[in-house]
Amino acid sequence: MILILGGGLAGLSTAYHLRDLPHLVLEAESRPGGLCRSRRVGEFVFDYTGHLLHLRDPRAIALVERWLPGVFRIIERRACIRTRGVSLPFPFQAHLHGLAPEVVADCIVGFVEASKRPVPEDPRTSFRDWSLAVLGGGISEAFMFPYNCKLFRRAPEAMTADWVSWAVPRPSLEEVVRGALGLPNRKMGYNATFRYPARGGIEVLVEAFAQRVPRVRLGARVCGVELRRRRVELEVAGRREHVAYEALVVTIPLPAFLRMIRDEPELPPLAERLDWTRVACWNLGVDRSGLGEGAHWIYFPDPDTPYYRVGFPTNFSDAVAPPGTSSLYVEFALRRDERFDPAALEAPAREALEREGILRPDDRIVASDWVLLDPGYVIFDWARQEVLAQVLPRLERAGVHCIGRYGAWTYSYMERAILDGMETAERLRAAAAVAR
Repeated sequence: MILILGGGLAGLSTAYHLRDLPHLVLEAESRPGGLCRSRRVGEFVFDYTGHLLHLRDPRAIALVERWLPGVFRIIERRACIRTRGVSLPFPFQAHLHGLAPEVVADCIVGFVEASKRPVPEDPRTSFRDWSLAVLGGGISEAFMFPYNCKLFRRAPEAMTADWVSWAVPRPSLEEVVRGALGLPNRKMGYNATFRYPARGGIEVLVEAFAQRVPRVRLGARVCGVELRRRRVELEVAGRREHVAYEALVVTIPLPAFLRMIRDEPELPPLAERLDWTRVACWNLGVDRSGLGEGAHWIYFPDPDTPYYRVGFPTNFSDAVAPPGTSSLYVEFALRRDERFDPAALEAPAREALEREGILRPDDRIVASDWVLLDPGYVIFDWARQEVLAQVLPRLERAGVHCIGRYGAWTYSYMERAILDGMETAERLRAAAAVAR
């Protein structure tokens, strides 16, 4: 029996691709999907913050198009950055036009100097040193440092750079100059286009998986793991029971899993060395159409803005809200030990949204909904590197496969979750064939 902990996208993908091998998905919630679910608040549909499907791999594209033909629209990204009183297209480093001339000059000169140096390859390079070496001091100080400090709640020198290789596009000098002169630079970054359902929220994707994965046990909370005996302890409706496994696929947060281990006493304390932020998301329905002026999302690096990003689902799909209204999500980053107080966040956020011209003082809020993602973003630091190097090989020798954004404790996206499940299932099927 292959047990899969967590019925999110990575877990469901694993289960689907295992097909005829004995397996079971254990999901603590009352419905599958993890963060790839949608919430209905009155007539509004909200996702768990912005969940947009970025597909590049032919395997994932073929699967989605086979299961959901015509359901997803392919949309060209319209994202921007609000900083220093101006609005710039994303990414910042290739769209400097509109900033004060001295800021633009500082960014270009810094980038030229950086382009003479090689990209750091040492995995222990700090994010600060990586950004200075790759993008230069001007771009780093103007955007990369303030935005990522707000997002990760860490100083740039306190983080490693091993998450930036695919997530942060490095422009050419030509692109930097074009952007500084106001000429367009298109299709930069991994999220230059995305897919979103024409109707309903992103949950339609996970529903397509769930319909094809019958072996899911809901309301099954894992409370203990014995690696040597290869069994887990469940709490189901107040009762405890044990389930044996030959292989275990972990998609739940790695720190939580490590704390569950009962027969390897040196492993649970390592969970305390892993860090993360929580994401507080304020979903709003507004009795006015056209919010965001067509933008899909906006980044806010400046320190006087309490949130780091605002997205506009009604600019992805007009079916997620009633006619004549708009929806938006407002994202705040919290340290994991920081108090979550929605009432304390709302007043300064509303003031900033009005200051930025997103809301008007007379706008009527017709839906208000808070969600807390805990964990939200994994903190990449040297402790993470050391713990993963120690833990993951040891768990794999014990038949445990850690995948997905939180199981592998990484920076990831929905397509990668699908592929993680697919590739893990292939390895498990190959191992089963050898054993036969």
